[in-house]
This record gives sequence, structure tokens and C-alpha cells, in this order.
Amino acid sequence: MTDYSTFRHPITHTEDIRTAAEVESNAPVYNQYFILPEDCENGDHVGKVKFLWSHQKFFNRRWATQVDDNSYSFEIKSGNSDQAFSISKRGELSIEKALLFKKTRYLTVRIKLFDTYFQDTICKVFRIPIGNCVYFDNEVKDKGQGTRKHPYRRWKDNFYGSNPAISTGKAGMFYLWKRGQRIEDWTKVQNPLIKGKLPPYITLGAWGKGPRPIIDGSNNKTSERFCDVGDARLNGTSVTSTTNPEGVAHNICIMDIETDFDGEGKWYPYQVGLYGRGNRFIRLKCSTCLEWEDGFFWVKNHPGAEGSGFIEALFQDIETYDSKYRAIKFESGGIKGRNFRCYTSVMDSETPLSAANAPFVDLKYADLQCKDNRRSLGIQIRAEAHCYEWFYLKGYQDAMNPFRHVAHNGLDASFGIKNSGYKHILIDGCTRFICQSVNNGPTDKKPVGIYFRYIDVMNSSRAKGGLTIAQEATDTLIEMCNLGDSPGIVVFPDTSGTVIRNCTVPGRIDRRAEAIIINTVFGRLLGMGGGEIISSASPLKPAYFVNMAEGNYRPAHGSPLVGAASPTINLAYDLEGNEMRSFPTIGCYELAPDPAPEE
Repeated sequence: MTDYSTFRHPITHTEDIRTAAEVESNAPVYNQYFILPEDCENGDHVGKVKFLWSHQKFFNRRWATQVDDNSYSFEIKSGNSDQAFSISKRGELSIEKALLFKKTRYLTVRIKLFDTYFQDTICKVFRIPIGNCVYFDNEVKDKGQGTRKHPYRRWKDNFYGSNPAISTGKAGMFYLWKRGQRIEDWTKVQNPLIKGKLPPYITLGAWGKGPRPIIDGSNNKTSERFCDVGDARLNGTSVTSTTNPEGVAHNICIMDIETDFDGEGKWYPYQVGLYGRGNRFIRLKCSTCLEWEDGFFWVKNHPGAEGSGFIEALFQDIETYDSKYRAIKFESGGIKGRNFRCYTSVMDSETPLSAANAPFVDLKYADLQCKDNRRSLGIQIRAEAHCYEWFYLKGYQDAMNPFRHVAHNGLDASFGIKNSGYKHILIDGCTRFICQSVNNGPTDKKPVGIYFRYIDVMNSSRAKGGLTIAQEATDTLIEMCNLGDSPGIVVFPDTSGTVIRNCTVPGRIDRRAEAIIINTVFGRLLGMGGGEIISSASPLKPAYFVNMAEGNYRPAHGSPLVGAASPTINLAYDLEGNEMRSFPTIGCYELAPDPAPEE
């Protein structure tokens, strides 16, 4: 029987995503958020419970399986004793007995791969009071009243006044578009503080039966987005960091909406601007090609306000397809992102998802795939505390890229490239898979303390370069990495303080500057940079590994690598999640325990 307990990638969301107000009031913990109006009807859809898209990629790599989207099953385990809700084979929640939905529910949903391998996620289904709902139905002909029985047709028909008046939503209200429709609409949303305190949420979402509503921008002639959040180019307003330093983008939630674009010109669905707190973007999808360079989401800095604060926002379960350039660009900081799937078949596209110019961007769980790429900027590090974890990258060029951007000159120290890095990254078939770093003209910001931890490389024999440490990088850490069939590691002369430890590097380590090598097995050593070599082994020998010829660099029983590493490095687990032994193995793989016998 296979023991999956050492596999560390979660199946689904388990993080607490309560709002600040919910934490303060000690409200129940939940991991996924849904809404449902008080006047819902039997059969109304609530939303789809999500597994993490990157999970299957890492699981297949670890266990040599072929798990895909259809492999996961769903079951409501608690919070539904009256059977008011149901869940489909694909994870879609629905209300079956609307009369029993009398208060907000917390449903525990179990997502399972096998009988012995599953994980639970807690789903909050918020009951929206009727008086807080504004309904839209693109098929109605009359003016409407915004109720379920008499909905408005579109936001812009009813809320966007003549100059200079602009309706930007009302705190506490839920604006809901009908499911199963294609709609041409656009909105502008602001939610300023009320007497210095955070306002109730403004929420944009979906109602009724069927798939998410699709906002179609194909006939948009004025480049208006579906939603401008905050101060993002609101005509007739003069909101700046000077006139409103507290920001106007607080407690805004957009969820369960798809956008589409099949027209010509530049269009992108969302622009988020000015600073604010508590914003949430959940289960959003962009289904077709976007040519605008900032793609599906542009979360932007406000000019001249770099030092005044940062947007605080959660992005959860975001899908994009065929963005020509960047699908999602986080120009602002204070971002937490969880679960992305970004695919593109557009030739010569850029990276689909990346932090940009502001610090404090924490991104986890991403499945990023590109058909053919020759100009990618990679998942970038441009400032302090840019963190990427559990990313699967396929088909990109410079997969991971600390990027010295000239725009940071003169900004404060938090815009330096420091205390940032990559952890648990699976690189599949990238052509120049890692490049640190690129210098965009003269800039005083140099990479300091960047880490590459638990990086696993496969299908990259055509790569033209390996892990390249360059551009005056200082104190770079390369730890618990398998460089696979790539060329290896190159440490350029203008760098200092590089440490390579507990790595498996079948190719070369080229030290053109001093670099310390610890507990590492490698093919060849090149360069005149020097540096200590501690408890390491070279060259590789077939007897060391399970199957060196086929690229399986896990240690074989009886390998001289086992127990030969220095125990002074305090690491909890190896590249695959196995616990490190008191006397660990040289390389990135610990000798795994024998499998338990089949019952």
C-alpha cells in the first residue's frame, strides 16, 4: 500500500481566508467562499469547489501516475445533514432545498483521489439578505427594478450616469449577473473608508442556474474594462494618493465571473488601482486571447504613491487562456495569490503570471503552460518578499528570473530585490530554464539573498543554459534542487556569497566566482572561482542511483551517498518530502523508507 503521507503538496485549499472583521469577531474558519441569495430557488448553482491545479503535476512527478482533472471526486462530509445542498461529480455546489437555507452555511467538502488519500476543505456559503441583492439579466426588455423577478439589464444602463456622475457601487451590496448568459457590460467600483473604518463589502457575482456568466468585451470600442476597481481611470474623478491617501479600493469582492474577448485591439477585463485593504478576487476565468500586454488583470501602482502603502488583496482560483503577453501582472504589493491555471498556445508569449514592481507578493499553487516561448520574462522577482511556491512551468524560456528593473531607481529599500525566491518549482521542458538575473538598464537595485529551494527539472535536455547566477547577485542560496537533464549551474564572476547545498546536479557546476558546495553530487566542476567543497561527490556513478541512465537520481540501497552528507545543515525533508535522517544522504533525495506491504 502506497503511503502518501510524505507528499507535501495539498490537494485543496486549507488556508484560513477569513476577512479582518471575521477574524476579529471570531467567526468560523473557512477556506473557500461562496454566496447565495436569500430568495434562491431549488437547483440554483452556488459555485465550484476547487482542488489545486498544480497538485496533479507534482503528484504525477512524484508517483509516476497520470492523475488529471477527472481523477478527483467530491463529497459533502458535514454541515449538510438536511441535504439542502448537493455537489456534482465535478465539484459544483447547488441548492436543492431552498426553504432550508435559513442562515449562512459552512460545508466541509472532501476532495479525494483514492480511498486512502483525500483532503477536506471548508466552504462558507454566505446567505445574502434580499435587500442587499441587485440582479442583472441581459435578456430583459424593460427597465427593471433590480430584483430577481424584475432584474436590471446591465450595470451601465442603470448605474452609469452622465458626466461627471459615476456610480461606483454601494457598500454592503451584492451585484449579481445571471448565470448561463453572454453579456456586454462594464462597471466601475469604489469603496472608501467610512469615518476611518473599513466599509462593508461591495460584491460582484453570479445568480441562478448554469455556468458562470460571461462578460463579452468583443464589441467594446472604447477599451473600457469589465471592472475598474479603485481609482483606475475613472472619468470625472480626481482621486490621487494626495487627495485620498487612505485609498478608495477597500473590501471589494469579485467572484464567479468569466470574461471573453474575440475582437480586435487592446482590451483587458480588470484594472485594480489605488491602495486599499481586504479586496478579494475568487473563481474568475478569462477564456480567450487577449493582446493587451497587461492581460486579464493589471493590479497597478498609483503614480507617485509607491511609499504610501500597498493594496491588500486575495486572488484565489484564477484561470486564463491564450493571453498573448502577460495574463496577470501584479504591479502593486500586498498580494496573496492561491491557485492559478494559465495556459497559452499563442506563439512567443510572455509569462502568464508574475509579480512586478512592488514588494510583498506571495503566490502559491500554479499550473503555467506555454506552447512555444522565445521571449519569456519568467516568473519574476523585482522587489522585496516576492515568493513563488508550488509552481509547475512548462514550455517557457527564462523560467525564474530576478529582474533588475530600472523603474526602481530612487525608490525606498523595500523595492530592492531581496528576501525573495522560489520554492517547490517543477520545470518541464523549458529552453533556458533559469536565469538570474536580467538588468533592464542602469539600476542600483541588486539581487541580495535570493533563494532557489526544492527546484525539480525534467525534460530540459535542449536547454541552452542552466541555473545562472549573475548581475552582481549576492548571497544566493541554491538548496535541495535536482537540475536533472539541464546543463547545470553557472556562477558568474560579478557575484558573491553563492551557496549550493543538498543538490543533485548531473551536469556541471561552473564556478567563475567563489561558491561553496555542500552535500551535493555533481557531474563536473569547472571554473577558477574556488570555494569550499564539503561532503560532496563527483563525478556521478551509476551505482549511486536507482537508475541513472533514465534520469532517476534517487539513491540506491547501498549507495555510498547514503549517510555521507554533513549533518550540520538543518533541513526537515528532501525534494520529495521524505524526512531527513540523522546522517543524511548527499544530494537532494533522502533514502526513502521501504513501502508498507500490501494488505
